[in-house]
Amino acid sequence: MSTLGESPAVLAKRKHVKNNIWCPKTNVEDDPWCDPDNPKMISYKDTVKATSVIKEHIAKTPLNRSKCCVQFNMELYYKFETVHRTGSFLERAALYSLSMLDDEQRAAGVITASLGNWGLALAYHGQRLNVPVTVVIPYTDKCKVILRYQNYGANIIQHGKDLSEAIRKAFIIKSERQNLTYINGYDHPHVIAASGSIALEILEQLPQTDVVLVPVGGGGLIAGIATVAKKLKPEIKIYGIEPKKCCSFFKAMENDNPFQTVVGATVAELLAVPKAGFNAFYTARSLIDKMVLVEDNWISRAILHLTEEEKMVTEGAGATALSAFFATPIILPELKGKTVVCVVSGGNTDYFTLCRNIERAKAIEGRLIKMRLTLICETASHEHACVVKRIMDSMFLDYKFSEDPYNPIQSCVCFPNPMLY
Repeated sequence: MSTLGESPAVLAKRKHVKNNIWCPKTNVEDDPWCDPDNPKMISYKDTVKATSVIKEHIAKTPLNRSKCCVQFNMELYYKFETVHRTGSFLERAALYSLSMLDDEQRAAGVITASLGNWGLALAYHGQRLNVPVTVVIPYTDKCKVILRYQNYGANIIQHGKDLSEAIRKAFIIKSERQNLTYINGYDHPHVIAASGSIALEILEQLPQTDVVLVPVGGGGLIAGIATVAKKLKPEIKIYGIEPKKCCSFFKAMENDNPFQTVVGATVAELLAVPKAGFNAFYTARSLIDKMVLVEDNWISRAILHLTEEEKMVTEGAGATALSAFFATPIILPELKGKTVVCVVSGGNTDYFTLCRNIERAKAIEGRLIKMRLTLICETASHEHACVVKRIMDSMFLDYKFSEDPYNPIQSCVCFPNPMLY
């Protein structure tokens, strides 16, 4: 009904219905520490300060010479960041970021979004320092990782299909609870500064280093390492190695500015960052000598090599730097005879993922043969059949009985083909 002609007295008696549905503003992801219009450049002094804060609690990680230098035709070393308590280099960044909070911020707690390693490191050191930690993770994270979060006392929220959606959810929660502090796991200045401590250790342990190969996701690790390495040894070369299926930093270098990209499923899932960090990009872009894109097959072969030859279990992201040497044809011929350090950034993988990568790599190298056999076995009794099944269980991992009651695939007598339930 039209309100035209109604008296002011009648209109005044009408109840105003207030819409309480909250809608996030377009600037919901407003992070003062990571401002696209005012990126913060990290300096060598920032890393020295970070190192002085964390050195009492973060032990120096080993720099091991490869057992296969002849095979790679160079002096190859690995900086193993897998030995930290939570299995990745991000413990340096987590400890420093939490240490820089004031008492009020520590009491209120922090929130972040993570694909795995960053959230674990923040949760672990949050528990140590008595800082409440909330981590938003995509639904793609594995159950075992979620249990580790909970063991470290973190509040876990699952949301979205990728890191971008998890980040947005984290900012929405922060807007509802203004006292929380958001910490970006790859672009916060404290994260970048602490990551640079790796370069300090490398050049202390191996001053003759010619080239450092760094896995790249959001860019925080390479920004920190490049800042320190170029300051201490200007002639050193810094190569960024990034998966071809999720190369937001590579595209940012091409575009001269970070932008939102589409990430695909990759073996190096912890590097699947849709948008490179602004602080990281503007800090590192003039310091990086080369960006290299690698295939998933190469990463799987690097995982297999580290497992077999170096006796070190790594995740896909951790093996990404080394994977550049498994390209066919060779894509880095200029490194022949050089002293090269590969940063192995993390080792958080699970049994099934590791097995899939090893199997994939062996198939690529022609070292895997699958055979299918059908054995006809007549059993005398149910007890005898159980004995046969136990023997088969111990001998073969991938087998099945074709008949009930031992066939795990239930079938219906009405249909000749098995039906999955």
